[in-house]
Amino acid sequence: MSFMRKVPVEVVDEMDRMESRVAFLCAACGAFSILNEEELDAMTGKKVWEGLFYWTQDLEDMLRRLNELANPE
Repeated sequence: MSFMRKVPVEVVDEMDRMESRVAFLCAACGAFSILNEEELDAMTGKKVWEGLFYWTQDLEDMLRRLNELANPE
C-alpha cells in the first residue's frame, strides 16, 4: 500500500494563502499577549473579538474546503 498520493493543484495553491493567514493570526495573538490589562481593554472591544471569531471561522471553512479537495470521496 502506498501512502503517496497526488495533491490537487488547487490545494497546493491555497496552502500558502492559508499559511499566511495563520501566521498573521499568530502575530496578532502575540501582540495581544504582551499588552497589560489596561492596554488590552483600551485597544479591544466587542468588534475586535467578533472579528477574531469570524477570522478563525473563515480559516476553518478554508481548511474544510481544502480537505474536501484533497480527499474526494
